[in-house]
Amino acid sequence: MADVTGAAPGPRQAAVLEHPGLTAGELARMLGLSGEPYQLLRRLERKGRVVAVTAVEPSQGRPVSRWHPAPPGTVPPPPAPPAAPAEIRRRRERDRVSQRVWRARARPPAVMAALAPPDLRGAACRDADPGLFFPAEDETATARYRRKAQAVAVCAGCPVRARCYQAAADRGEPWGIWGGVDFEESHRERRRRAS
Repeated sequence: MADVTGAAPGPRQAAVLEHPGLTAGELARMLGLSGEPYQLLRRLERKGRVVAVTAVEPSQGRPVSRWHPAPPGTVPPPPAPPAAPAEIRRRRERDRVSQRVWRARARPPAVMAALAPPDLRGAACRDADPGLFFPAEDETATARYRRKAQAVAVCAGCPVRARCYQAAADRGEPWGIWGGVDFEESHRERRRRAS
């Protein structure tokens, strides 16, 4: 079965077409993939080769999509319109911030303490969870308020609090809590005043 372009399916695409009615997770296990094959399934869907049928799965207690070969004559969906430049900039900024937060969290506290300047080695946050000082991507307002309060409490008793704040200000930190101050809010406030 060739798609609308006339190209024959690859081995993974053929496996998906030969085993109708499986979920993405079941297909991943069958194909021996470490993650779910959503990219493959979306590509097949854009070519008009498969369709997703959503139904409630009692064993999972939620709706799941089961993938089936598309009926003959299925027309592929039209291509998505290009994103607006402002939306592209917003996504890039979000991804950039998320990546920096992820990298900061990936550093164990001992590594963070080793990277700190010598005059900040006695910091109270040395043994604290780094995630306490940086926002999560999907953090709710309540969780953010609670996390910030805990981080500021750690900073309140720190013997090097002023030096920590000054070092972060000198580096121009765009996010995180340094010396008891939320630099992301400070950065937003400075931008608001500048505009």
